[in-house]
Amino acid sequence: MNETLRTYYLSKADENLPPIYSTVITPSVEPAELGRGDTLTVDLGNHYVGYLTFRLWYVDQYIDAPVKLAIRFAETRQELEDDYNDYRGRLCQSWLQEEVVHVDFPGEYRMPRRYAARYVQVTVLHTPKRLSLSNFSFAAVSSARMSDLAPADLLDPELAAIDRVAVNTLKNCMQRVFEDGPKRDRRLWIGDLRLEALADYYTFRNTALVKRCLYLFAASERNEYGLMPGFAYENPVFASGRWYLIDYCLMYVCTLCDLYRHTGDAETFRDLYPVCKSMLDVLHDHKDEKGLITTRCGDVFVDWCPGLMKGSALEGIYLYTLGEWCDTLESLGYPEAVLYRERLEKGRIAACRYLYDEQKNACVNERDQYQYSVHTAAWMVLGGVVRGEEAKRILSDAIGSADSVKPFTPYMHHYTVDALIRVGLMNEAEAYIRKIWGGMIKRGADTFFEVYAPDDPDFSPYGDRKINSMCHAWSCTATYFIRKYGMGAPSLTDYR
Repeated sequence: MNETLRTYYLSKADENLPPIYSTVITPSVEPAELGRGDTLTVDLGNHYVGYLTFRLWYVDQYIDAPVKLAIRFAETRQELEDDYNDYRGRLCQSWLQEEVVHVDFPGEYRMPRRYAARYVQVTVLHTPKRLSLSNFSFAAVSSARMSDLAPADLLDPELAAIDRVAVNTLKNCMQRVFEDGPKRDRRLWIGDLRLEALADYYTFRNTALVKRCLYLFAASERNEYGLMPGFAYENPVFASGRWYLIDYCLMYVCTLCDLYRHTGDAETFRDLYPVCKSMLDVLHDHKDEKGLITTRCGDVFVDWCPGLMKGSALEGIYLYTLGEWCDTLESLGYPEAVLYRERLEKGRIAACRYLYDEQKNACVNERDQYQYSVHTAAWMVLGGVVRGEEAKRILSDAIGSADSVKPFTPYMHHYTVDALIRVGLMNEAEAYIRKIWGGMIKRGADTFFEVYAPDDPDFSPYGDRKINSMCHAWSCTATYFIRKYGMGAPSLTDYR
């Protein structure tokens, strides 16, 4: 990339750097006297992201040696009981939030690192004398302020609870960028960004943060085909990731289109139009002889679901993105809209011919080894390959079938709900939200989880549940659906 252009993109990102607001949480904890081996657990009352401070003092005699403490920060109660010594996950164990600290002198002690937690557990490993712990406080930080939250008059108690937890999830992930998870990985991912931005338009309306993230990705290093990485780091310095995901590049295009649709910001669209156009053209140029998208240019995510075949879902994502792109170009009067509209229609014809089985009345095909999945059905609907009553049946059958592969992440759950709404099945969409997001609340969620499969609550894509993020950005969009479509209203007639 031209360095002048990269510098421009980074300067635009810096222009939109948000202030970080801090709110001090003071849990109700009586001063506790402890000796070696004793443990104190502090409940913050909700899930927060920030910095812990406490006071350590002596009881009868001055403490004449350093005190050694083990301090664990837990997003859920289950984490308090986990044995970290038997961790077997593929991600680095250092993400587990447990510290061993030495406190040299009595007085106030502020933990230097940022944590994501509802519970704080302090265990005294070594102390020469009995000690007192008190004055616990937690400086909760976010670039979102609750005073900026758009009001939502939700009379349905279950949906109100889901909305509240979704907002808390979003707030805790809104930092210098839209983080994917404040415990892990604390970076900017395109897939999470798109969903956080949608939720933000109906809650905190911090559109400057959306622009910042889009410009950061525009400044990222491309792979040999010209695709941007799926994630980036921005603190303390900007650095590009090294995983190039085709579907995430497409979601970047959708995020830019969403921004224009919600704000009318034509300047940002013009700035980033060449970035999106280049990636769309590269993917078009690498189609196969059938006119279908290939994976020659990069990898594909779609979902963490084990064994998922992703070819047809990727085609649906591509067509969905082209639809969003064409609508935006047409609304802005770009003459190129004609070319992309032609590509869209040809792509839908090819997808219908090769990816939809008329005899089985289902989106199963040789490309995906005839695997039957909700993922393919949802993206074929969103991509406009199947429509009307046929789309309703295909999607409903896939969701209800005992034989279909089901989503494992709220990321894919989001697009399943979106597809239900697209075909007019609003009652079913609301029921799905109650099942998935309501199901997490029934499991004690203060924020929504990175992965949630009702039939496999301990599933982890990383080989160990303990490393899962229990506050994850891509799970925040229940608030988007609830607020945008007025879910929980006495009548659902207007949805259709």
